[in-house]
Amino acid sequence: MKLYIVYRLDRSDGQAAAIRARVRPAHRTYMERFSDRVRLGGPVLDADGNACGGMMVIEAESEDEVRRMVADDPFEQAELSARIDILPFRWQTNRPADLPPL
Repeated sequence: MKLYIVYRLDRSDGQAAAIRARVRPAHRTYMERFSDRVRLGGPVLDADGNACGGMMVIEAESEDEVRRMVADDPFEQAELSARIDILPFRWQTNRPADLPPL
């Protein structure tokens, strides 16, 4: 398995907060099925402390698998994000003991 960072930025048309509030319960339920593979995750905050996106570190076989996981997320089904970046990640600092050695 490989690690990937998913970095999302919300749409900027003023609809993001309402979409996030409406869809959050479904998003959380959806993400529960990946709880053993999402190593870290949560909202990205703006200067006022409001959610303006999200970040996750996901363990997966491939980037395509992560892209499918993200595409099926209720947040993305509701078109919350304006931008989604998915990048390979090497956990170096404070590396969890269950990951293979570098």
